[in-house]
Order: sequence, then structure tokens, then C-alpha cells
Amino acid sequence: MKPLTVGETARLTGVSVRTLHYYDEIGLLRPARVTEAGYRMYGPDEVDALQSILFYRALGVPLKQIGALMAKGEKEEAEKTKQKVA
Repeated sequence: MKPLTVGETARLTGVSVRTLHYYDEIGLLRPARVTEAGYRMYGPDEVDALQSILFYRALGVPLKQIGALMAKGEKEEAEKTKQKVA
């Protein structure tokens, strides 16, 4: 998968560009890289992380708690929880 721009990522996942910018601002979801021109580029890992964020948001989990889960490197634990709920 080639890196996606913020607009492409937004269209693919159904979130707004503003939401992706906000997640970057608060450190919840950083782009894989930022080009010299300032474009945010997202790869498969970031898209996967965004899908997890959206799943937890759909369950009503606050962003701060989602951030704590992701910051602690509990992606495996998050996946286990997602499978239990699904």
C-alpha cells in the first residue's frame, strides 16, 4: 500500500480531514511522515491504528483513554478486547 495523504485517509476511513488533524495535534495518531511541503502521509500501520481508534470511539471510549491504551503499547490488549466485544 502506498502512503496516503490526509485527504485519501479521510475518504478511506470515513473521518474528516479535521479529525485527522486533531488526532495529530493531541498525539493520538501521528502520520507516518510529513513531506517537505507539509503534507501528512499515512501508511498501513496508521490506518490500522485509526480503525482501532474508530472502533473504541463507537463504543464510547473517551479519546484520552484511547490515547492511554495506545501510548502504553497495549495494541495487543486492545485487539483482544476488540475481539471479545465483537
